[in-house]
Amino acid sequence: MNDDELGIHIRDAAPQVTVPTGLASHRAQILAEARGRRGRRLRMWAAGVAASAVLVGGGSVAMAGGGNETPWGWVADNVFSIGRTDGSACFQGIVVTWAGLAEDDPLVQDAKAIVSGIDLSSLDTTAEEAEIRAELAASEPVEHLDGQVKRIEMSDAEITQKAIHQLVAEQLWAGLGDRVYDMEPGREVSLSSQTSDCS
Repeated sequence: MNDDELGIHIRDAAPQVTVPTGLASHRAQILAEARGRRGRRLRMWAAGVAASAVLVGGGSVAMAGGGNETPWGWVADNVFSIGRTDGSACFQGIVVTWAGLAEDDPLVQDAKAIVSGIDLSSLDTTAEEAEIRAELAASEPVEHLDGQVKRIEMSDAEITQKAIHQLVAEQLWAGLGDRVYDMEPGREVSLSSQTSDCS
């Protein structure tokens, strides 16, 4: 496997990560560099999420008890699943992560409480899904792992999962209020999600 193929694997496996508005200048710099290298909006998103340590994986939706355990063996702050026609489900586990803070830090605890308190099944994802579909329609074709050059495609379930992640992130940053401006690289909370294969 060469470096380009490895890069494609990493971008395809990256979870969705949303940056708080307090870090807008840092985010703008990262996205501007990504735009210059990649030249398209979806690639900017992929470059931002490639830094995350959580990989997207597959697995069974079987869960022990009524908690937020994921098919990958970790406990999420919130979970969501979409039933499929074949009887399986597309699963999404959302978790608050932190760096440079203790787990009992008030910022971490408040972020986890905000995320776990959101009723994911009641979120209206219509506007976000329309925006994602528009981005996909306007995207440039890219070379895929199989060597074919084509546009990035997402299933309806994948689009819904991405929209839910965006809405949770918006509610998290709004709930934390002005405290997001006190965060800095190495002393921050962030939002990650891991999803089963729903293509």
